[in-house]
Amino acid sequence: MLAMLRKDCYVMGKYTVVLIITWAAAAGVLIWFPKTDASFLYYLMPAMSVTIALNAVSTDHECCWDRFAAMTPLRPWQLVLEKYLFTYGTLALMAGLSFLVVWAAASDENSSSIWVAIVLVLLFVDMSLPLVYRFGRQKGGMTLMIFWGLVAALILGAAHWNYGLIETAFGWVEEVPAPALAAGIAVFLAAANAWSFYLSVRFYARRQRGWYD
Repeated sequence: MLAMLRKDCYVMGKYTVVLIITWAAAAGVLIWFPKTDASFLYYLMPAMSVTIALNAVSTDHECCWDRFAAMTPLRPWQLVLEKYLFTYGTLALMAGLSFLVVWAAASDENSSSIWVAIVLVLLFVDMSLPLVYRFGRQKGGMTLMIFWGLVAALILGAAHWNYGLIETAFGWVEEVPAPALAAGIAVFLAAANAWSFYLSVRFYARRQRGWYD
């Protein structure tokens, strides 16, 4: 499993370095101008980790690395776990760079918002990896786009026609103490990651048996 992890780091290394350099250059230029709002860059970097992780999965399929790995003594859960560990490591790297830029910019407000971006990225990963293992990169991506498009349409529709519904649904969050809210989010993310991993293992094993095209 460590060999597969090193392989992903090597294969996706150049792509990751290019993303980091481009992002760092843009962040450096925007930080140089105090009146420029560069907050979107702080959230963009953790989101890029999803692209890197999905590219790693699709590259294995396109280059037949998954077929080679199926002939090794590694079990399906070990191969899938390696992809999740690679995703978490990439997210930690990108988030760490975001926090570093926030610290360099002396911006406390955006630092707390990065945690929100990390939670959203983890939820997106929990949904995207099982879909990629089940449908492939293109079909899985289309399924995600349709799902999030419907979610956005529902939220925007509720905000336009009945904003009180949104306040009723999410207004209680402001009354929950911060430690309790953080603990609840952590438990929810742990459960979501466990369920996502379980589905990914099942879909991966079935794809290797030829159940899916």
